[in-house]
Amino acid sequence: MLSEYKEVFLEELEEQLQLMDDVILQLEQEGETESVVQSLFRAAHTLKGSSAAMGYEEMKQLTHEMEHLLDQVRSKELSITGLLIDLLFQSLDCLKELKKDIIRDDASVTDISGCVRDLQAFAEPPKEWVHHEIEDLTKPELSLDTTLKIREAEEHGFIVSWITVLISPECFIKGARLYMIYTNLCEWGDVLYSVPDIEGMEEQEDSMFEIRFLYAGTQSSQELHDLVAALSEVIGVKVESLSTEMAVSINKENEKQERIVNEDHTHKAKSKAQSIRVSVERLDHLMNLVGELVIDHTRIHQVERSQRGRFTDDSVNDLSQISDHLSRIISELQESVMKARMLPIEQLFNRFPRMIRDLTRDLGKDIELIIGGKETELDRTLIEEIADPLIHLIRNAVDHGIELPEKREMSGKPRKGTLSIRAAHEDNQVVIYVEDNGAGIDPDKMRDSALSKGIISPEEAVLLNDREAIHLIFRPGFSTASRVSDVSGRGVGMDIVRSHIEKINGLIDIETGLGQGTCFKIRLPLTLAIIIGLLVKLNDQTFIIPMSNIAEIVRITHDDIETVRGQQVILLRNQIIPIVWLHDHFNMPRRGQKKSHIQLVIVGSAEKRLALAVDELIGNQEIVIKSLGPYVGKVDSVAGSTILGDGKVALIVEVSGIINQR
Repeated sequence: MLSEYKEVFLEELEEQLQLMDDVILQLEQEGETESVVQSLFRAAHTLKGSSAAMGYEEMKQLTHEMEHLLDQVRSKELSITGLLIDLLFQSLDCLKELKKDIIRDDASVTDISGCVRDLQAFAEPPKEWVHHEIEDLTKPELSLDTTLKIREAEEHGFIVSWITVLISPECFIKGARLYMIYTNLCEWGDVLYSVPDIEGMEEQEDSMFEIRFLYAGTQSSQELHDLVAALSEVIGVKVESLSTEMAVSINKENEKQERIVNEDHTHKAKSKAQSIRVSVERLDHLMNLVGELVIDHTRIHQVERSQRGRFTDDSVNDLSQISDHLSRIISELQESVMKARMLPIEQLFNRFPRMIRDLTRDLGKDIELIIGGKETELDRTLIEEIADPLIHLIRNAVDHGIELPEKREMSGKPRKGTLSIRAAHEDNQVVIYVEDNGAGIDPDKMRDSALSKGIISPEEAVLLNDREAIHLIFRPGFSTASRVSDVSGRGVGMDIVRSHIEKINGLIDIETGLGQGTCFKIRLPLTLAIIIGLLVKLNDQTFIIPMSNIAEIVRITHDDIETVRGQQVILLRNQIIPIVWLHDHFNMPRRGQKKSHIQLVIVGSAEKRLALAVDELIGNQEIVIKSLGPYVGKVDSVAGSTILGDGKVALIVEVSGIINQR
């Protein structure tokens, strides 16, 4: 019955887990502050409530123990230590495993018993609860959190009361009896606070006959008195109604904090009131419809141009005005839908601080992580697709790029290394940089490793310049690691990284300096749905080359073409670039060979460059990418198709596929 709320719960769960990850890291790095502990406590409390409502008992139990532990930190009964930080991270990892179980609809996989025991052992109640007098409980000092709970309860129309309960001294198991009273109160309403803490009852049961609850419910004082008095072994009950003014026993500093919290809650409430959750499937469908409109508008524009050549009456002018108006409307609609699909890349970058923290501890390194450009927006599909390649690059930088502190010190560097991850918009693309100030990549070492593994021949090794040698890292099976590492992989990673990036029409490049560090630069389109493409002609058929893959366009004569080892090439600014006739690649006759000039489209992928020879350049156009469908399936060197303005189908060239075949 609750399955319809599962998706919403998982979204909230992801947000709260990320928040807890960030806050625990902040606790470790900056030390204990009241606001940070309060934020972590609130996240655990939120998850406890939502998981209980959804019926996920393991998650409810685990977050309950975390909440209890953090409550002791808030009340200064426990202090933040390295052991406590490790325990909180252990609990967080356990929650993430429970999340995976929920996604798989398998509630029996993750065992939380060990983690729960560790939390309970760490949160053993302090000894001062053992001896207490009723007078000490008369006017307890309430925390800001409890005060806010009281106000919230009263705003919802509940009556807040103190309930003092006295049980018989002859009661055999006093802790269990008091816990049963607490359970009954939770069924009738909500227990906001108890003195002593409800979690410490069993350890104190020999000396405890009395407990006091701060309770919110709909019952009157008399009704509440009668309900509690009727419970077994209760020999005394006192109910005192409480108003908000009586409950507020906080100092001026807490009042100031409360005002800040209330303002923050008001701001969040306004923000939430102006936003709704929309499923990705609906956005995908909407984007597809916008793509159809783009295609139809292109056709209308082409009809308008053809009619203008035949007629000069007002109807053609009207058609032109309608076409222009449609163009503006569709452009705005397309931009709005694309923005709706955009998410700040912060959602991806926030995963990395915890990962760096764990890696540096495992490898014995000291690394400072610098993150920039979190606000840069990217299509959510691309964020999901780029996550694994980025994680692999970061692991490589930590494991192989940045040296151990002792080695850095011997080289005259600071003991602490730096890893920078940043994103920015450049030329209608998103560029992600992963940069370290480590040892850099040695081109000679790359050549030797490639030779020893048989990836290149001795003749090829001699011809490779330093830049080409460094880019050997993207060859399948390449690795310079002297040992297999669980951190950065088994020598089969960087080629997968590149192919994964190219699959989403991206490009990856390397800049490195020996002893200075390495920077991986990833260029990505803003979205996968609509791209800018260059329309070219091969005989009478139109093909499209994505503009993101095009470096430049040149016009040459047949005399400019040279042949090296049977391969036609051109020399462009001291760089030798192979020529590929697209006609030959797609098994089409070369009719354009008789022309005096040849149009070359220079395309690139990583360090490689190719010159694609075509018959004619038509121009740039917005392209809606369409799948070839399961009937046709995957075709080599074809990324998809689109419908042109004249209704014909044009194939989109997969540049990386052509380059990888050379």
